Amino acid sequence: MAVDEAMVRGLEYRVQALPTLRLYGWSAPTISIGYLQDAGPFKDAGIPVVRRMTGGRAVLHDAELTYGVAAPSAHRLFAGGIMDAYRVISACIASALNDVGIDAGLSERKSAGGKAANPACFYAPSRYEVLVDGRKLAGSSQRRFKDAFIQHGSILFGLDEGLNSRLFGKDAVEKAAWVRAYKEVDTAAFSEKLISRMAEGFNASFELSALNETEDCLRQSLLECKYSKDEWNLCGSEGTPTIKGI
Repeated sequence: MAVDEAMVRGLEYRVQALPTLRLYGWSAPTISIGYLQDAGPFKDAGIPVVRRMTGGRAVLHDAELTYGVAAPSAHRLFAGGIMDAYRVISACIASALNDVGIDAGLSERKSAGGKAANPACFYAPSRYEVLVDGRKLAGSSQRRFKDAFIQHGSILFGLDEGLNSRLFGKDAVEKAAWVRAYKEVDTAAFSEKLISRMAEGFNASFELSALNETEDCLRQSLLECKYSKDEWNLCGSEGTPTIKGI
C-alpha cells in the first residue's frame, strides 16, 4: 500500500508524468479495508489488516494478482473522471481474460448496496467492474488527488472458500468468481496478457523500472508513519499520523 501511494504522489515530482502500471502479489493472506471502512469486524480475524488510501469494501488478498495504475488526472484517457477511468482500465482487464479463454465483461449498473450490505468487496459489483457469469472476478477502487489518481484492485485466481466464509459469510463466496474456476492459467502468463492489453488500451509502451529516488523516499516515509501503524490501519482517518516529507 505504501508503494501504491508513493507511486501516485510521486507523479507531481515528475517532469513528464506518464501512466504507471504495477503488478504484484502478497506474501501472506491479508485483509485490506476501504479508507472509511470499520476495521472492527476484522480485528480478531487472525491475519494482518491494512487500510487502503482508496475506498470500497474489504478484500482478502491471497490467491490473486493485484494491479495498480497511477496516472495524471489530465491524461486524455482519464480526463472524463472517475467512472471513465474505471471503464478504460476494467476493459483492459476483461480483454486480457478473454485472451486466456474466459468470457469476461463489465457490469453496466451500480450495485444497490447500502450501509447494511456485506462488508466484502466481491459481494456485489459496482459499475464497470469485471464479471464472469454475473459474478465479480476483479474488484477495484480509486482515489483522486489534485493532479493525479490511482486505481488499484484484485484479480482473483483462486479462493480459499473456508477462510472467505469465515470472514464474510458463505453467500459472499457464492457471489465471487475466480480465474482457475474456468481456466488453469498462472499469474505470470496472465500478467503478460494484461500488460499487452493495458499498453494497447492506453496507447502506450511500458518499460520495466523500479521506484525512483523520490518515490522510494515517499514509500519509506509512508510505511514507517502510516501503513505500519495501528492508528491508521485499525482506527482510520481519525488516527491518521503525520507523514514526513509529504
